[in-house]
Parts: sequence; C-alpha cells; structure tokens
Amino acid sequence: MRGRSLHVRPLLVVGLIASAIAAMLALGSSPSAVAASPNAPCNSPSAQVLSCHFSDSFADFDFCGTEQTVDLAFDGRFTVPLAPNVPVGSWNNSESNGVLTNPATGASVLIHSGYRFTSTLISGDPSAVHTVLGVFKGAAEIIRDAHGGVIARDAGNLVVEVTFNGDEFVSAEIVSDRGGHSLFANGDCGVLVAALGVT
Repeated sequence: MRGRSLHVRPLLVVGLIASAIAAMLALGSSPSAVAASPNAPCNSPSAQVLSCHFSDSFADFDFCGTEQTVDLAFDGRFTVPLAPNVPVGSWNNSESNGVLTNPATGASVLIHSGYRFTSTLISGDPSAVHTVLGVFKGAAEIIRDAHGGVIARDAGNLVVEVTFNGDEFVSAEIVSDRGGHSLFANGDCGVLVAALGVT
C-alpha cells in the first residue's frame, strides 16, 4: 500500500485537529477559556489530560453533493494530553456515535467510531515543510443499518504519512493498512448515499 496517495479524509482531519488542540493548550493558550462556560464540554483545565464531550444535530442540505437533505445527529468524546508525549508526540482517544436520516424516506444509518490516534513528527520543521506519521488503531468507522447490520467498516491499524507546509496540507499517503480502511481511502459517500436512498 505504500505510495498510494489520497485526499485527506475527515478521520485524519479530526485526529490532527484534536492533536492540534492539545498542542495549542500545551503551548499556553488559555484552557480556562475552554472551561469558563458553565456548560463547558471539557474537564478542568488544570487536568493533565483534557477530556471533552461533544454533541450536535443539524441538517445537511447538500449531502455528499447530491443536493438532497440528510439529518445528522452525533455524540462523542475525545481525550488528549495537555503536553506532548515523548516519544509518541501526541495522541488522542476518540469515540463517537452518529445517526444519519433521510427525512424524505425515513431511512437511517448508524455510524460508530472508537479509536486511538497518535502522531509523530518524522521530518522537517513544523513551521515549514514537514511530515507527520499518523497511526489509527481501532474502529475508525463502522456504518450500520437501522437494525444494526454492518454495511461497511474501517477497523484495525492504519498508518498514514501526511506532509504539511506550515499548517497547510500538502499530501497524504497510506503506509500500511491492516484490517481494511476503504472508507478512509475512498470516502464514505458512496456507501451512505446508497444506504439512505438519497438520489
């Protein structure tokens, strides 16, 4: 699989964003701002590891470019250290559940993910061109029908090299895929559009 380039996928973006949040907090941005709200979704900013809960629901009026509406609801948690972790670099544990519903037909799918993501700077300077090794372990994405039957799944270990120029994404390539991650490599729109009956 080495050498297969791909467009950056949402899972990778989520992992990198959570790692960036940890780095931002470790470098002195005020974590008290995160916990200042009486409805703060995260634990105490004085903790060594930041744990956050998130949930939302909304309508996507152009689901996967179909110009059709799909309702989405999700709930999840992630945990990140507040300081980089040698030799790993940074990590996060994430778990989320989502329900996507086609309001025109009532068809629904359930999406679950639960994985550990680690990232390590393997070359370059983070303020210039650099490469990060990202490792996903666990259930990156499992799509089920409303009765729980598996429609598609990405699970196992996935290793990806991602190149950035400063904060700008340049490219990504899969280094190894043990378990099967076709949704990561190809996206999940084809599976979801068919399962939801979106035309």
